[in-house]
Amino acid sequence: MNRPAAKPADPVLARVLRAIGDNRTPGLHFLGHFMGLHWRQVDEQAAVVALDAGEHCIDEGGEVSFEGVATLADIALANAIRARLSLSEGMRLGTISMHLTLTGEPLVGRIEATARCEGMVREALTPQGLARCEIRAQGRLAALASGTFMQLPPPAGVRLAPLPWQPGGVPAALDLGPADLDAAERRVWRRACSARAGERPFLPALYGRSPQAFVDARGRAGARSVLPMGLHAGNRVGHAQGGISFALAALTAIGAAPRGQRLVEASAWFLNPGHGRALRARSVVSREGRRLSVVDTALVGAGGTRVLEMVSTHVARAP
Repeated sequence: MNRPAAKPADPVLARVLRAIGDNRTPGLHFLGHFMGLHWRQVDEQAAVVALDAGEHCIDEGGEVSFEGVATLADIALANAIRARLSLSEGMRLGTISMHLTLTGEPLVGRIEATARCEGMVREALTPQGLARCEIRAQGRLAALASGTFMQLPPPAGVRLAPLPWQPGGVPAALDLGPADLDAAERRVWRRACSARAGERPFLPALYGRSPQAFVDARGRAGARSVLPMGLHAGNRVGHAQGGISFALAALTAIGAAPRGQRLVEASAWFLNPGHGRALRARSVVSREGRRLSVVDTALVGAGGTRVLEMVSTHVARAP
């Protein structure tokens, strides 16, 4: 006789277990399930995806963490293009580039991303789409995003199942307990328990954001970060999720920027899949100004492979 799975009393850890269980249905990835995305619309006109701010996904300032915002933008943009190409299951899109502009509006309450495919790249050997997105927080414009995504074949032996908005894409409910997890799931479970036991908000602790400052040989300020890979950082094929890669680079850039300046814009180009034991980000201030600074960031993965390059601007806050 099977005993019922032991359920944690902590609501955030209970959400982690649900996301691990949902991730066993190979459609959406762990973080998408964990954030509790609402697929409000996905068709040829638009992709509208929302999440609700809560204890599980806020940062030290009480806003939705950058990991959550960047992933929401990445998912909305990609699905707007996916719906334009085909509404059937099994399509894989790779992020080629992404640009994010933050208005400074607090990212609190209901966060909703509305993305539209603006067209396809002409005469491209492989289909490549362009999309734009508005992200609103409680109805107010908080960010603008744009990106290009390329249709790619799945890795050998990988079958891409339906996404939650596609027929058959809603995962079956699994009543999992910690004792039911496999090796990869136990690693993210232990990481989640450790993050929850600390004093930091959960998502920043889960992703271990802690940029370390340095000064390079040319006297420029910089910062370094490391993100251990695992289920918490992966996409549907096991590579680093595009929004998580973008967030790691942007948060490291924020750590390098002059004190008193905030991130306004970040543009990233995705060069190679992110895989290996960890991703490493290195940011350097290429231009430091009283009003505006520019930071260059590189993200590398296994064997020093360059995964992403980012340029970001940071504006001085008003007194």
